[in-house]
Amino acid sequence: MSKRFLWIAFMVGAVFAISACSSSDDSGTPTPPPAPTPSGTGISDGTPVNPVNMTMSALSGFVFDKAGNPLNNVTVTSGTEVTTTDPDGGFVLTQVNSVNGRSIVKFSCSGYYDVVRSVRSVNGDVWEVVMASEYDNDVVASHYRSASESATLTAGGMTVRISENGFKYADTNEATTAYEYAQVKMFYLSPDADDFAAMMPGGDLAAVRADNSEAQLVSYGMTRVDMKASNGRKLQLVDGKPATLSFPVPAKFASNTPAEIPLWSFNEGTGLWEEEGVATYDAASNTYVGTVTHFSWVNLDCAAFRSTVKVVVKDEAGNPVPNVKVDVDGQRNCFTNVKGEAECFVPVRTDFYVTIHSEDYANYSPEVKKNVPGIATAGATETVELILPTLAHISGKVVNMGAGSALATLWIEYNGKSTKKVHNDAEGQFFMNAPANYTGAAVLKMRAADGSVQSYDITLDGQDHAYTLTIDTDNTTGGVITLSPEGKPRQTLIIYPIYYEDLSGASLMNNTLSYEGNACSVIIKNYSESKTTYDNVEVSIYGDNVYPSTQTAKATVTKNQYGNIRFQISGEGEYQDWSAGGQGGLTKATFSGDFTVPLVATGKILTRVASKSAEWPSFTPWIDGKSATVGLQITESAKLGKGVMLFFYDTSLGYSDYIKLKNQAKASLGTPIAEMDGGDNVEEARDICMSYFYKDGKYVMVSFCPWRESDEENVIQEIEMGYGFMDIGHALYENHAARIHVYALEGMNVDYKNFVHTFE
Repeated sequence: MSKRFLWIAFMVGAVFAISACSSSDDSGTPTPPPAPTPSGTGISDGTPVNPVNMTMSALSGFVFDKAGNPLNNVTVTSGTEVTTTDPDGGFVLTQVNSVNGRSIVKFSCSGYYDVVRSVRSVNGDVWEVVMASEYDNDVVASHYRSASESATLTAGGMTVRISENGFKYADTNEATTAYEYAQVKMFYLSPDADDFAAMMPGGDLAAVRADNSEAQLVSYGMTRVDMKASNGRKLQLVDGKPATLSFPVPAKFASNTPAEIPLWSFNEGTGLWEEEGVATYDAASNTYVGTVTHFSWVNLDCAAFRSTVKVVVKDEAGNPVPNVKVDVDGQRNCFTNVKGEAECFVPVRTDFYVTIHSEDYANYSPEVKKNVPGIATAGATETVELILPTLAHISGKVVNMGAGSALATLWIEYNGKSTKKVHNDAEGQFFMNAPANYTGAAVLKMRAADGSVQSYDITLDGQDHAYTLTIDTDNTTGGVITLSPEGKPRQTLIIYPIYYEDLSGASLMNNTLSYEGNACSVIIKNYSESKTTYDNVEVSIYGDNVYPSTQTAKATVTKNQYGNIRFQISGEGEYQDWSAGGQGGLTKATFSGDFTVPLVATGKILTRVASKSAEWPSFTPWIDGKSATVGLQITESAKLGKGVMLFFYDTSLGYSDYIKLKNQAKASLGTPIAEMDGGDNVEEARDICMSYFYKDGKYVMVSFCPWRESDEENVIQEIEMGYGFMDIGHALYENHAARIHVYALEGMNVDYKNFVHTFE
């Protein structure tokens, strides 16, 4: 396949397969109905569940961004155990890496700072993690200049200063070259932030002093500084040229400013903070100033000996309250277990509070909070009891009649609100609180392990209710690819699980089966369901520092009863490796992979389309006398229904043609749900124009690009050579390959917000 066509294929056909970390936006825009419920599944009366008898997974929880939106496709790694978050931000680990009795888990997501969390290992623990965006200008500062220049970064009141010629390559300890540029990004996390405890590394502020004794910290603020050269290599500080840090005094500690406070760095291997330097109070600037000789996370903390608080949470009826988040002094969070108990470290002789916030207990009011005098003795444990209002409970069991697991995420939507989401246990049992102070119609929502979401109408009446939720699903999507470059460490690449909202997966166009995802692409020509083994399969691998190179591979391809496609691939080839100082040498490598993805759509490729077809949706916009260069006709798709995507490369088409097509769509489907153009009276446009329409499962997009040149003959030639579109997806985004695009889909059964961009 030529590189030129690879670019076209990516531009007009890859987005369904690109799984990127993203946050959900629960706006008020109406969405299409959920996926149809299979025959024989649904809701029925069930047996009440006592939470004490539940057996939760080793570790579960949810990941959010700073605004509280769930983060999808966050990679969650603990030792050899790897999973990803679902569209609700949920994750479940069956095994957790433990070092010296501490669970260590890493959360990674493109566009967000990595978080390594570590607390005392507790089987069945629940975590809530908030990841900070790399583009939050309130607390993030960036620098991009010659590596020989000094650098000063300031954000959120925090300042970092790096000396002239202060950078070296981290892998070789050699000074940067005279012509190298340094990219530096600094993030400041203040203890005044609402999500401080959920955002910080570690999680319980456990530390080790310089003399190796244990300590418990009280944080005055943290910063993370990431440095790399413009060639991609990581940078560190030159020996003998420490960086200067200036921490602002947090508002919560304005009246407590000791003369000196130790500095601590975070050890991701042990999950502990380690003492490393000291900062001195500067009264004139109301800051603490210190120096560091290398960068990771740096924490400004007062240290004390350690004690333990045990929080027992019950309702007014004496029942334990499980799976509820306890806030300890705004510096630590812990969740109650099935017995309603939670523990965490606190510094000795330091007063603190414990509370459960309204949003963490079904929106009850008023909140219950206790102020606790400092525990006098190091190593001692003090028990604090919180009594919450008694709520009705919704419990029961999820039973999967299919090949997948019964693992699920559950929540209740009511009166425009939503309860916090919970996971069920290893046997499918679930237990959750009904909303406080509400009776009436509600919807019990469940996301199954395969990502499909089911909705069940229920009535809340202040009484306990139990249900059995029967489903028929397969949760075998996702997998791994192993890349073994010659003479270099082996890379294990994760193929993300694909959920129902994700417009990702394989497509079958004509007789070409193709898939493009976050780690690889696969193209199989002359595909047939009656054949399972293929040679000369085109595979591209996207590993760390590896330029995607197309390789010839062997593949075994099978399709299961749920319509999912399993790819088992193996092969060898040469890869362009950019890890050796950015020079990009060729490296031989072998690879193998085993992963499963849904078949998103089947259809056929159209070329030289001269007239509107009766096979398309009747509302498809069209201009008589004009021809589409190429198109995709979708004949079957559970998510998209049926329809057509047309690409007009004809450079004689202008803005007035776009308006004609837009007006046809408006006549069929009404006012656009989003648009970006100059309106009906503008004769010419200088940039891309787009209009989106949606009504009752019917979708139309019309777009115009005034500067797009014709690539008509090359596109036709390569399609006729057998290179179909690699997938279906980029066409549904604004990436624009032709002069005019027209898409019409009917029977859509997925949220159109996944590929419609609204414009400010």
